[in-house]
Amino acid sequence: MNLLQELWYGNIRPNEDKVITDEEKRLIELIAQHHETLSSSRKNDELVVFEKYVDCFTEYASLIEAQAFEIGFKLALKLMKE
Repeated sequence: MNLLQELWYGNIRPNEDKVITDEEKRLIELIAQHHETLSSSRKNDELVVFEKYVDCFTEYASLIEAQAFEIGFKLALKLMKE
């Protein structure tokens, strides 16, 4: 398969090649700690709302990541043309 086919079929995953920095690791740990604190301190109805918020935020972050990938890909193609 050529490179575009490999990318299309998911055999190439550029996001998996990313190296996570120490700062990112620290932020991930803080997010997990705060999520646990909020989850354990909420009542059932509040917990449902909080989990919906987390789901929406995660979906939004995924959309932004996909847009950033697309923008980067388009920029790379423009650079190749020059």
